[in-house]
Amino acid sequence: MSKKPPTKIIALIVLAVIIVAGIGVLLVQQLTPKPKPHLVIWGRATFVPPQMYWIEKKVREWASKNNVDVEITWYAVADIGKKLTAAVEAGNPPDIVINGHPVAIFAEKGLLLPLDDVIEKLNKSDFYEIKLKICSWGGHYYCVPMGFEMTWLHVRWDIVQKAGAQNLFPLKSLDDFYVAAKALHNVEPGVYGVGLPLGLNGYDTWWTFEHFWGGYGGAMLANRSVAGVIMDKEPYRSALKKAFEIERKIWVEKLTPPDSDQWVDASNNNAYIQGKIAMTINPASIYYALMTQNPELAAKTKLFVLPISVDCGDESTFIFKTTKYPDLAKDLVYYLFADKDDYRRGFVEAGALYFLPPFKSQMKVISSDWKKGKYPAFGEDPAVAVEKIKFMETAAFPLGERTTPSETFREGFIWNEMIQRVVVKGEDPDKVIDEYAARLREEVRRVYGG
Repeated sequence: MSKKPPTKIIALIVLAVIIVAGIGVLLVQQLTPKPKPHLVIWGRATFVPPQMYWIEKKVREWASKNNVDVEITWYAVADIGKKLTAAVEAGNPPDIVINGHPVAIFAEKGLLLPLDDVIEKLNKSDFYEIKLKICSWGGHYYCVPMGFEMTWLHVRWDIVQKAGAQNLFPLKSLDDFYVAAKALHNVEPGVYGVGLPLGLNGYDTWWTFEHFWGGYGGAMLANRSVAGVIMDKEPYRSALKKAFEIERKIWVEKLTPPDSDQWVDASNNNAYIQGKIAMTINPASIYYALMTQNPELAAKTKLFVLPISVDCGDESTFIFKTTKYPDLAKDLVYYLFADKDDYRRGFVEAGALYFLPPFKSQMKVISSDWKKGKYPAFGEDPAVAVEKIKFMETAAFPLGERTTPSETFREGFIWNEMIQRVVVKGEDPDKVIDEYAARLREEVRRVYGG
């Protein structure tokens, strides 16, 4: 008959086995390398490559310092909004979007991380108020603006001189845009007076028209309610009709190339660079391209502030709430802008002022350089020019804030349809205004309720 070991001894043996096993697990865990945090980043490609180079350099620099894996994908201007919308619907958005859009469509659905602490660390008082406003909803900031992308009138000064039209510039009124287009038309055989974007699938059609719609006193949305839709009410209806009228005259009188109704965002840039048009409205990406591709034409080009200027700089940096690494993501966003001198040199100056900084401190440096003659093609101090901006491309006006309806109509090229139907096809403006006002009210009702 065998003798059973005492229960106490068995318990001690079991405990020893557990401790040894636990130590083994700990050793395995310590010896197994931990996976690095992995951040997926999407960006909007630009017409000015140094901007992407600078972002890539800063992101990889930060990733190396923080032992983080990063995956950056760049999307074309016309694709970034569609790709983001599809990714959100599939439940798989990126962690961070840099230099991207839209923002309000996601912020108003509660999908983005508030970035109030990042804005404060970057010194909130150093931002221009108009740039902060386009990142603000419900008392919080949901993005960091990449900068001003203000519009300039690019003008072939050699043609202006041949036409004896120097006294027209800078334009004194929006009506002078048509007058100048006519004065410069065919001064050189085959060179159209103006390049007016009218295509269905380019943002340029929309914001070019916005100069006239807003500039003549038009208004779209006064507040986030159905009653706030005022585009079809007087005096806003008449202002919108006047905007249609000036573009219609340019189209009917063939002062813009005949394929303008097919143009995408790069088309008026290319037409100017190739010497087909005497002037066009655009951010300074055209001037950057001339500096790098056609310096002879760059020397003949002057940039003027229009009577009404639009900021196309809706490109912003924001973070989706679905990220597994919110603190790391916010640290990266801060790192991008923390060294403001580096941002100015690498993102702004390297791009020939295609973008202007959202920071007052950096605009002072550019203003000082302009006064010393560093940017001779720019007909006005950029720091003074940004103070004249009246409209932000994706913000509903006169509300002055980005909204889901205004971004949806921009991203879906719905405004382009409206413009083409009147300007190119010659449809009755009142009927078209009625139709699109009804569509805007329906979208406002869908988003904000009755």
